[in-house]
Amino acid sequence: MADGTGGRADSSPRTEADRHPAGAGQALKHFRYVVGSIDENALAVWTDLWREFHHQVTPSGLVTPQLQQGFVPSCGWAEFLEKFWLLKHYLDCIHHVARED
Repeated sequence: MADGTGGRADSSPRTEADRHPAGAGQALKHFRYVVGSIDENALAVWTDLWREFHHQVTPSGLVTPQLQQGFVPSCGWAEFLEKFWLLKHYLDCIHHVARED
């Protein structure tokens, strides 16, 4: 059809995946690699942050008295807070990519 809808009942334009079904699988594969890479980075940052706490938290999640008296990250506050911002950035990226049309 000349209108670009492919004869569908709705008038929404066709997507690239509609025009090239084989490309849809490739696009999904690329999407999964991108999300997987961001996810790996986010998990690595979370692991670094958890390493700062795990020895001061009981298996049931209770904070030890040493941590209650004051926490000082071994890597220093600047790097520790930078890791929090990195984690937020990675999660924002995953959120954006997963909801992109």
